[in-house]
Amino acid sequence: MDTARYFCLLFLIFSSNSISQSKNQLTEILWLQSNTPPFHLDSENTQMGLCDNLTKQLISSIKDVKHTRLFVPQKRINKYIKEGKNVCFPCVIHKKSTNEVYTYSRPTSIYPEFSIITTNQKAETLTKAHGNPINLISLLSDERFTYGQAAARRFSPHINMIIENSLSHYNVSLSLSSDNESGVVIDRLRHGFLDYSLDYPFMASYFNQQQHPIKIVSIPIAQNTRSLIKGAVGCATNAPNDFANQAIKKINAALESTILESAAHQLSQRHWLSEHIDNFDKQYYQHIINFDSQTNDAPINTADQNKEQR
Repeated sequence: MDTARYFCLLFLIFSSNSISQSKNQLTEILWLQSNTPPFHLDSENTQMGLCDNLTKQLISSIKDVKHTRLFVPQKRINKYIKEGKNVCFPCVIHKKSTNEVYTYSRPTSIYPEFSIITTNQKAETLTKAHGNPINLISLLSDERFTYGQAAARRFSPHINMIIENSLSHYNVSLSLSSDNESGVVIDRLRHGFLDYSLDYPFMASYFNQQQHPIKIVSIPIAQNTRSLIKGAVGCATNAPNDFANQAIKKINAALESTILESAAHQLSQRHWLSEHIDNFDKQYYQHIINFDSQTNDAPINTADQNKEQR
């Protein structure tokens, strides 16, 4: 082979590899958000939501890709993730291993366990019938009380299994609202259309900031395992061109270098969570700053991986 043909062949090989690498290189992250306070709050609020400052800092820190934020209903988030779009959602429950739906960042948040959410008017009736902490199996089996939740809402595998095995009657109401699903459930509780729901206890704290005569309360669940729940960023595993792995690599680098130890992120987390987690700063340091992916996995995860959300 003469010299000219040799260099021509090298050029073609180099060009082909460059085009292939350019095609597979991460160029944009589409950040999904839903109207689900207090995880996300609109710009009119002076306080950022639990995942708002995190998203803001990730966009600011990852400078070599385009960032687009898209506000969609919770069900639409599930659709984008399942279809394998180039999307990431900053508010999922952490799992150590990638699954067919999400590839996970290292943990970003710690949450208290789920609780019964009801009104101050109904709380005494529920606890008198089913104890305090409430026996969730007994309560869910009681046809006298109407249970409700947002249709797209999922919980830990432990709680999901109890719901699936205990709700043997039809006194159940799912909210199909496409906007502010959590707020719709709270409104239905206050109007007496529901007797109780399930959610994090800080949801009650958030909705009690409203000037409303009927207060929302949280009641602990007897079947809880006394374990914290870890939050993380999840990116669509099925997205093409190794999107999820590339995105999570950049996200983890930003989390570890600045975000998780930043005053802004910790202040946002402390504002919403310290009331409900004993020794919050110590727990945050142990489970988030000092996280070891090999040994320190989240004790509670969502069971329905096709709808794996907060």
